[in-house]
Amino acid sequence: MEVDRRQGERKHWQEDCHQETHCHDNELATMIPPGGRMSKYPEGLLNWSGDKAGGVKKLFYKGSGRPSGDVITTGLLTRLQAWSRDIASGKDGTPKAIFLIGGPGNGKTEAVEFTIRGLDVAMHLNGVLLEELAALFSGQAGGHPGRLVRSVQTQFPAHSKITAISIVQDGSEANRGDPATPAEHLCNDIRSLLGQGDGHVYIACVNRGVLDDALILATERDEPEVGELVKKIVQSASLGSRGIACWPLEGYSRFAVWPMDVESLVEEANGQAANSAARQILGVATNAGDWPEFGECTAGEYCPFCTNRKLLAGEPHRSSFIRVLRWFELSSGKRWNFRDLFSLTAYLLAGTTESESKGVYQPCEWAKAQLQPRESNAAKREIKRVRGLFKLVAAQYQHVLFGAWPVERAAGLRNDIKELKLDEQPALAGLQQFLSLDKRKEATSTLRTQLAGMRVYLDPAVASPAMEVAVSSNTTIKFEDLDRRFSLSIKEGRTFLQKYQSLSALEIDLLKSFEEADAMLSDEAIRRPKPAIAERVQALIRLVACRIARRSVGVRSGITKDSDVLVDFDQVLNGDSSALQEARQQVENLLNKERQFQVSLNTTFGEPLPPPERRVMLTTDIQKVRQMPFQQGDNKPRLPVRFLSVGSGTSAQPVALTYELFKATKSLRKGMVPASLPRSVVALIDTTRAKLAGTVVRDEDALEGSEIQLGMRDDVIVRNFGTFIVRRGNGQ
Repeated sequence: MEVDRRQGERKHWQEDCHQETHCHDNELATMIPPGGRMSKYPEGLLNWSGDKAGGVKKLFYKGSGRPSGDVITTGLLTRLQAWSRDIASGKDGTPKAIFLIGGPGNGKTEAVEFTIRGLDVAMHLNGVLLEELAALFSGQAGGHPGRLVRSVQTQFPAHSKITAISIVQDGSEANRGDPATPAEHLCNDIRSLLGQGDGHVYIACVNRGVLDDALILATERDEPEVGELVKKIVQSASLGSRGIACWPLEGYSRFAVWPMDVESLVEEANGQAANSAARQILGVATNAGDWPEFGECTAGEYCPFCTNRKLLAGEPHRSSFIRVLRWFELSSGKRWNFRDLFSLTAYLLAGTTESESKGVYQPCEWAKAQLQPRESNAAKREIKRVRGLFKLVAAQYQHVLFGAWPVERAAGLRNDIKELKLDEQPALAGLQQFLSLDKRKEATSTLRTQLAGMRVYLDPAVASPAMEVAVSSNTTIKFEDLDRRFSLSIKEGRTFLQKYQSLSALEIDLLKSFEEADAMLSDEAIRRPKPAIAERVQALIRLVACRIARRSVGVRSGITKDSDVLVDFDQVLNGDSSALQEARQQVENLLNKERQFQVSLNTTFGEPLPPPERRVMLTTDIQKVRQMPFQQGDNKPRLPVRFLSVGSGTSAQPVALTYELFKATKSLRKGMVPASLPRSVVALIDTTRAKLAGTVVRDEDALEGSEIQLGMRDDVIVRNFGTFIVRRGNGQ
């Protein structure tokens, strides 16, 4: 019986492997697991979240880590596909050891599985390699698979020169019962690889922490050969100004490294828009065939999830949405990984079960329940309906991304509407109840940090009034036009946008409810007894209405706070020399004063300047800021930051042109005074100035012609012809 069971499992596994390795002619086509999708959307999207079944990928287990059912094509997978063909053909000079570097959710395991499938196809093994490795990882071969799994039974073609393939799925783990740390295992692997021939293929998924620990361990063990290779791997994956080649690794042609957490999954530049990972994920999630017809679900056209699907399935909304995600990467310095993108897609198109504690959560049914509250009292029922409208509007993707509402005003609003005897007015009472809700339950736990950052960096509600935004394909306005109309009346703003069809049915209905409250608060009979309170409440509802309008039209157009600066910064990262030249000049002005470089010699970095009478100030010629060469090539990912070079010769120091520094240079050109610079920018400039001063005082050429001012004395020490002399205040 046991033999029959094992043979049955083997047969089913072979069938699965055969079906999952089937590719289209270009070998990069989408691969869908047998059986297809199990449920219609939006309910089926709930498992896409990072804390559900789609959160963690397990090798050769199709029920995990691939919630879309498709392999999302990336530049790395294309590279690995070509590498698989080179390995199969026995091409000389092809790297044999691959290190995929990145944290959780970056797709390392998916890349390994894709590569193994590619090797199996390229070598015409008919699933034999897949079957052996899958059996080892699943435990079917007997026992726990362990940290490193190596092929034993597969016979590789002679022309490939391959004798075995080893895989380390997670370099941060150790073998059960083994006292050795992950860093020790990695050092042992590298030592073994350095002593092996070209017949052994090695693929490992490693995070940066394990690499750092391995470098320290190799140094402590006094293993220079291992330590030097680990150091090269760390350098190749770093974001330093003098990065080295990754693929193949500089100085080690048998090794290749790819930092997966450096590449962007949402960047759409250089004609590659159709291939971005974010666009592929949205394409699967918004496929009309998996959704009910718009307006035919239980919530009708008031369903925020079906509305989101309708908008994100077409243009220009999809491109604008992906652009906003890219702006977040540029402004925050963080990268969206696969786990985050799947979680965000699920949240936008299906909500979260955390918002519903009773019964089974069904997105469209939840939306219907907000519109049709169960309440026998007609007045209370209307208040709950308006509160439900707020919750549904807040579930639209434009507002989910920037879910900042004036919740701190909830208690004050409750007292104010009581003072005005309007505590049963549906819009005002509904707004007060909405602001009082615990917003933490409305966001998936895995996304709260990212969404909080989105609000800080990009919220269109606080974008400059002078920024232009498209309300239709032919009409562009400024945010100040919306501000002016909503400051006059909510009806004025709503009718203006409605004629351009810039608002959803949900937003229109909610704003109409606001209009009734706005008109009441303008009534003299209500205003006269308590004019200040009425003015305060009216200002609040107009603020909320304008915030809804700004976010709706802004996100649909891809216009956010500082998006004009982000456009220029993106051009700098893509090698635009004119924008970089302007930033270079401003950084040079910040580092120098009156065309001279000045630095204190009797303080260290971080210390305040001493009183004028105790200062020792060194003044040299201006320290020039130059552009560093734009690094672009196929042997490593494009760095997410550009570097400038400060100083000259041996004293030159690199300075990272971060987004905050670039934004500061733009603000300085618009008239901002240096004293108003953000603390992070001031710290960066001070650090650069201190590092530069340390090299200048040790450089004979840089010191030539410099002056040292002692306190407030008129005498100065001058460096001329290699010697120091004292120049008196009278010029002698």
